[in-house]
Order: sequence, then C-alpha cells, then structure tokens
Amino acid sequence: MAAIGWIDFSPKDRNRVGSILDLLRPEGQVDELGIGTIRDALADQLFPGISTIQTRAKYFFIIPYILSDFLKMPLKERKKKSPINYLEQREYEIMWDLADKYRDHKSSGVIGITLKRGEHIVRRPSEIYWNGLNTFKCIDARGLSANAFLRSTNNMNLEALDLTVEEEGGDDIDAGFENYFNIKVPIQPDWDTNLEIELSKEEASFLKDAMLDLKHSVLALVVNSPDIYEVFQTSNTFNDFAEIVVQETIPEQIKHNLVLAHDFAILMVGAHIAYNQELQEQFFKSDPFTEEWQDWYDTIRDKMIDFDGFKPDDLFVHATTTKLPTVQFVKGWWELVKADRLDEEKKKRLVRFQEGFSKNRKARLKWNNGFDVTEGKRLGLGLLQYRFQNAKVIIKDIIKGLTQNA
Repeated sequence: MAAIGWIDFSPKDRNRVGSILDLLRPEGQVDELGIGTIRDALADQLFPGISTIQTRAKYFFIIPYILSDFLKMPLKERKKKSPINYLEQREYEIMWDLADKYRDHKSSGVIGITLKRGEHIVRRPSEIYWNGLNTFKCIDARGLSANAFLRSTNNMNLEALDLTVEEEGGDDIDAGFENYFNIKVPIQPDWDTNLEIELSKEEASFLKDAMLDLKHSVLALVVNSPDIYEVFQTSNTFNDFAEIVVQETIPEQIKHNLVLAHDFAILMVGAHIAYNQELQEQFFKSDPFTEEWQDWYDTIRDKMIDFDGFKPDDLFVHATTTKLPTVQFVKGWWELVKADRLDEEKKKRLVRFQEGFSKNRKARLKWNNGFDVTEGKRLGLGLLQYRFQNAKVIIKDIIKGLTQNA
C-alpha cells in the first residue's frame, strides 16, 4: 500500500486529511445520495471488524505486541512514558523497518512503504485497525477510542506503579506487571526480530477462531469452508460472490444478509444513474445515460436475487442511525421501481431532493454548482462492495498462515 506522507504535521491536520483520503479509495467514492450509512451498516453485518483502509492482517497483532512491550518495561521507565506516545513512536519504527524490508514489493500491503525514515503518515495502524482489534478480541477497549482507552488504563497503571515502587522498592522488569490494556492475543517472544508482514500459524489460528465466533458473519462462513473460500477469492465483486453462495446450504441469517446487501446494491445503481442523468441535463442539456438507465430499469427484476421479497425496512434493522429523509428516499425509490409504470417526475424529484438533503451547501443540482461536472462522466458511488476486497486480503493472510509448517 502506498501512502501520502509529510514531516512535522500535527495529529489534527493528519486526521483532517485522512478523512479526505478515505474518499479516494474505490469503496469510498463520494456518497452523493447519502446512502453510505446503510452501506456501512450492512458491511458491519457481513464483514465485522474490516474497514476499507486495512491492508494486511498482521497489524491486528503488531499493535497489541507494542502495548505488551510497554507493560513489560522496567517500572521507572514506564512511569516516565505515556502509552499513547510510546505506541506512536514504536508504530513508526516498525513502519520504517517494514518499509525498508518490503521496499521492492510495492503491492505487499505494508503501510507507509513509500516513505522514508522520519516521514509520517495520515493514519497510523492503531487508528486504522482499532475497531477490528476490538471486534476480533485482540484487545478489549470497552468501546473506547484508542486514545481514551490508553489514557484511562494508564491512570490505573500509574497508581499501581506508585504502590509497587513504594512497597517493593525494586525495578524488576516484571514487577507490578498487569495486563491493563486487556490484551488477548498470545504474545510472541522477540516478535519484532526479523519481523514479516505474513502471519505465523499461531496468529492465523487466533484470527480464524475470532472470526468463527462471529457466527452470523460472512467471515465465519468463509474461514470455515474451503469450498466457499475458493468462491470468495475468485469472485471479482461482492455481488458475484453472493449470487453463487446463496445457492448453497448456509445459515439462514447469513443468506438473508447476503441477499439484502446484494439487492440493495442493485437498487442503488439505478438511483445513481438517475442522479447523473439529472446532472447532465442541467449542465449540458443532454443525457448520455439514457441507454444505461433503460437497461437497468428493464432488467432489475432479473438482476435482484429476491425482487418480490425485498423489504426496505429490513435495511433499517441494521442501519438504525439512518436519517429520516434518507429512509424516505430509499422507500420512495423502491416504490418507484416496483410500480407498474415509471413515474418520470417522481424519479427526478427523489434524486434532486435527496442530493439536496445529503450534500446541503455542496449540492450540485440545488445550487446549480457544476464546477466539477464533466460531460458524459459519472459521479458518485458505483456498485456497492461492502469492504469485500479488503476482507479478501485479510482472510487470504489467515488461510496462508494456517498452512505454515502444516
């Protein structure tokens, strides 16, 4: 994974740029119609713990290993350091070491591989992987963000250190050790010696078991079945995978979620075609997407797995924080599509109102703001992938790791 880097930018600046860079990834093209909350909620059901900016499974272990090293430091040294600063310092040291090792392998998924020592990245692995670390029970942060968790646990750590030093007066490297960071992964001795981005067999086994515990997820399904794993790895898109797997004997909840996500993705393709039709008409008085729209509209009953059984309310069982106008937009769009006759005026109203609501002052149609609209070029989301490609990489690492010394 390549990365954009710089020297001496503040964490606040890095976070702001990070939010922008997230949008540049294939999964994160700009969400012009405000359906990203639904997409992400479905992705959390299908691939919990996975995000669109994760690159390799090894980082699920590097972070706990670093925090474990902090707790094993001599007492006096530990009292002088903040775990937040220690984690950041060690993350960069590990990043630079891995970058040096894999410099000739640009597609290795090593974070910051193009950076030189001393250069920083927008988001460190601990930020990118924090939710996954908790989902897969590598760490139990009790629902707190990384910094909030490390601050709260460090206060307990310092209180205990004061008592230990006062009562024992020693500086044994193991004295007063307690797992304040709730680290659950088995700690590898000398883990950072000749560090590789591939998983060890023990690490792969830990992650596989963690995914199996997520019984209603696609992750559990894939890591538990070599045949389904083969389909998973050879499918080009999430929808290709779903169309094959729902024909197999799989748990009903997983099948329901696969069908729901697949059919919602197909449904929203049409909404984004319609949005681009409105853009082209408003700014260029043309419609290069007429044929694409007609093809989508004529074939949607065949392309959806369960057109007759689709219920928009099923989406909002998962996407509970979706704002009411977006709920109404999705329901209205579904009513439009399944009607016996297409209501062209309703089609226009739906996409225009939803863009105005979701984009506010940045709405192109509402404010006649077409500075970045190009004739014949589409804007907005394509076929939703639900983090499918990132999950493929993480699970591939696990399967490969399990075969080590097998």
